[in-house]
Amino acid sequence: KADVVVAADIMYEPLTGKAMAKRVYEALQRGSRVLVGDSPGRAGRPAFLKELRRLLGDGDDKGSAIDFVDAVGTTCSGPRHDLICGKGSTSVSDVPKMLEVAVLDLQGPIL
Repeated sequence: KADVVVAADIMYEPLTGKAMAKRVYEALQRGSRVLVGDSPGRAGRPAFLKELRRLLGDGDDKGSAIDFVDAVGTTCSGPRHDLICGKGSTSVSDVPKMLEVAVLDLQGPIL
């Protein structure tokens, strides 16, 4: 059991979002706090939210308490390994730039 589970920048595809929802649900059942970070417009976010709401019995998308909160962050600055950010990546800059992000913060246990 982990006290805190963190996931970020993984909602590229609907199937990935749906799979992540199952992992989040499992962590919440064990009593973990779960933080998920996402960039706006990722294709997997709607599938993630739909599946997580279904698993938690939250049902309707409108008025759901399970949702991301928009926040402002900054890009990373300085050197990074090409494995993380390849040539031409827009997420790294010499000087930090403003960046929209979204955060979901949930606390287990879910019974």
